[in-house]
Amino acid sequence: MDPLIRGAPLVDPQRMRAGRPSSDPSPRAPEARAPRAPGGAPERSLWRARLARLARLVRLVRLVRLVRLARPASLGLWCALGLAVGCAGPRAEWNLAPLVSRHSAAGGDAEVEALGGMLLSRRDAFSGERNYWAVRPLVSNRIEPDGDRLTWFLRPFGFAREDAAQNSNVAQLVPIARYAERELDSGYVEWSLLVLPGLYWGSKEDGSVQRVFFPLGGIAERFFGFDRIQFVLFPLWLRTERHGRTTDHFPFPFFSYGRGAGGSSWRAWPLAGRVAWEGRYLRRFFLWPFIHVQSNELQRPPSEHQHTWMVWPLFGRARRGEARVTTVLWPFFGHTTDPDTGFWAWDAPWPLIVFQGGDPNRGRRERVWPFYSRYEGDGLIVYWHPFPIVSRRHETYSDGVSRSFAVYPFWRSTNRTLTGTAAPPKGEGPGEGVGSAPLPRPGVERWRKLWPLFRWRSGPSGSHAATPDLNPFQELDFLDEHYAWLWELYSRTTTVSTLRTRSWLGLWRRERDADEDRRALSALWSARDYTRAGRDVSERSWLFGLVRYRVTEGEGWRMLRPAFPGPGWPLQRVPRSTLPPPAALPGGTAQ
Repeated sequence: MDPLIRGAPLVDPQRMRAGRPSSDPSPRAPEARAPRAPGGAPERSLWRARLARLARLVRLVRLVRLVRLARPASLGLWCALGLAVGCAGPRAEWNLAPLVSRHSAAGGDAEVEALGGMLLSRRDAFSGERNYWAVRPLVSNRIEPDGDRLTWFLRPFGFAREDAAQNSNVAQLVPIARYAERELDSGYVEWSLLVLPGLYWGSKEDGSVQRVFFPLGGIAERFFGFDRIQFVLFPLWLRTERHGRTTDHFPFPFFSYGRGAGGSSWRAWPLAGRVAWEGRYLRRFFLWPFIHVQSNELQRPPSEHQHTWMVWPLFGRARRGEARVTTVLWPFFGHTTDPDTGFWAWDAPWPLIVFQGGDPNRGRRERVWPFYSRYEGDGLIVYWHPFPIVSRRHETYSDGVSRSFAVYPFWRSTNRTLTGTAAPPKGEGPGEGVGSAPLPRPGVERWRKLWPLFRWRSGPSGSHAATPDLNPFQELDFLDEHYAWLWELYSRTTTVSTLRTRSWLGLWRRERDADEDRRALSALWSARDYTRAGRDVSERSWLFGLVRYRVTEGEGWRMLRPAFPGPGWPLQRVPRSTLPPPAALPGGTAQ
């Protein structure tokens, strides 16, 4: 027998379509069951089958030589060969970046990306439900594990939010429109609609009215801090009601008269006015804005009453108990003293030169703008030298300490030490919901940004780096999510057990987790490493999935069926059958 025929690792296409290699002895293979009688019909059939395989191999070799000779048309020939031999299945990866790609992300989620990252869709690895989609930068939609939904459109101007726990929905497009609704425990749905420049409509369970067609007319109850607002042909007539007092304006803001609780008030602007509430305040003006006389906080003890007067902008005085405030050429020059607390302040002139201090419960400030500025108070110490270019900050929080340094707009750095002792907001602690937020992990969070070259962040939960970074702001994740794909040449994100890297337009991608490590260079090359039955397995795909092979530890090398357009790896990852490396264990550092 010809040794070439006897030992050639040939592939039977019929058997491959049935899901078995030609060397697999199966009950369906008649030549595997036929007796090998000398000169018999079964032996001749076996010889004819082997000769047919040899003929197919010869035709394949000729086709490869033809492709090598016809280089300009090689891509089309390879595609035709792939279509003739096999295609990737509906649950398999394929990569034609930057046009379109479907891949298994680190962690198991299935992603589809198209047009270099403009279109993006993600499905949960366990439920298979789509939890994110986007047409960037126009619109994006995210579903959180607790059922909340957040949709952004024309970000940052428009968004829609559904709160599953509160049974509420809010949608707005700044500054044009806003709609909100909330289902109460009684089952009643309260809603409101605001459309600028003049429509406000709503419904509440208590029967309050919200119907406004500005400036023609309208009625709004419990709106903007007032109990009731009415107007007709604004500003010709306006009526406001609050805390038992009714005030009519005709027209606003020139003439007004108030009556009811607290006594009466009137205004003939700008000539004179008297606005008072008996036992609370008395405020008068003459020839507004030049002469003002006020008494405030009258419901407090006499030592806490505040009395002020001003001949604007020349001179003004204010006093409360022993505290005194003097203003000259408002707002530029001023002096404040309070012997009871020790507080003092100088403005000379504001805002260029400001000094204040003396009261431990109030902030201490030193400013000689733009050369030097220092503020200390409420757990914050910040230096500017000069303002607003060089800044140093030290902040103390309930869960740690943060230190930062910046040279605007080019360099910013922050180190935040977390103690992990801060309690999460109510309803977000462990065991308080499907999407509950864990307590902060103790450690050090570091953030660096050299604009416009790169940004980098690392911490106990992972790290992220990207270059370049054209976003000039501090940390606005929504800008990076919707716009960074346009300019980022390379990005790298890690968690305690995953690694994701991506190049511009998605031409290069790596998705590694505790189970598998996958890499791809568009349709040209792809790799997949995993374990099966305790053995390391490596798979490679070349040239649109037309050349694919597998190397298994202890078994060697074997060809795989082509899967155009490649790579054809299954979306579902193979669970690791051996202990993962330390970098993939919780608490490790992904490389």
